[in-house]
Amino acid sequence: MTARTGRLNEALLLALGSSVAKHSDRARKPLLLDFAAPEALRLRIYAYSLVGGVGERARREYKIVLRVPAQEVGAYGTFEQTADRFTTVVGYDVNLDVFVVWDASLHPRFKNGGNLQVRDEVVWAAAAEGSAKTVRILSSGAREAVFACRSATLRQTLRSRIATTGGLTEDECQTFLS
Repeated sequence: MTARTGRLNEALLLALGSSVAKHSDRARKPLLLDFAAPEALRLRIYAYSLVGGVGERARREYKIVLRVPAQEVGAYGTFEQTADRFTTVVGYDVNLDVFVVWDASLHPRFKNGGNLQVRDEVVWAAAAEGSAKTVRILSSGAREAVFACRSATLRQTLRSRIATTGGLTEDECQTFLS
């Protein structure tokens, strides 16, 4: 992959610290993580740079630009999903030390260069307060829980991401945001 992928994966590993028992090559996407006992988490993380305020429509949001290994320009890609690992998508802004975590299961197919977004106030709240969350209504109608956090709470945020995977009902949205 790229040197950027290596830096993003290194930031993930640094944030997770000793909770990681083993991991795949830092320079490759996705990063495979096995958490140390007693946690049995086995993750597949697609990490991207989180970029803010770019473009006419995106002045009030941060986004990541999606590409997976071997995905050609203009082609559709997917995140690898297998039963032995939980797959998630993470964006990271090094200047704010903020991770944003999306639900990979709700984004089964995307074009090379497609993106995932989060409102800027969610990122800023995480930078100021340590963590934040929101709900996005996708074009499919699904309600996606999106989490943002600083490095210190990344492990707990990943657990929260797993707990809300697959979308939220309208009632769950109210509980989630309160």
